[in-house]
Amino acid sequence: MKRNLIAVLLIGVLLVIGWRYVDPNRLLADVYYVKVPNAEVATKISDGYRYDLIGYDADGKKRPLTITSSSLLAEGDYLKVFVKEEDPEVTDYERVSDLEVPQQLREEQDDTSESSFP
Repeated sequence: MKRNLIAVLLIGVLLVIGWRYVDPNRLLADVYYVKVPNAEVATKISDGYRYDLIGYDADGKKRPLTITSSSLLAEGDYLKVFVKEEDPEVTDYERVSDLEVPQQLREEQDDTSESSFP
């Protein structure tokens, strides 16, 4: 009896401690990558800014995404975004280096960012 009680308490403590370090916004979420465009793309909303962007997964598959932020995001930054199911709203994001981004995203963003001189 005493052994079972200790085992149950130990499992409970491990679950509580483990849950503290698990981010529910990232748990079971799909990962996509986006490049933040210029500030003109951002839409001002009541609690910050909204970006409607196209995200790329590791296989280069595209998907429309919506990112909300309390402040403007830095232009040209690459973000790793986490999305649940078919909802286009991003649950969490973090800044990443361009080396972590799928090649297709870098190629397409470089093509659109080049300007031609007359």
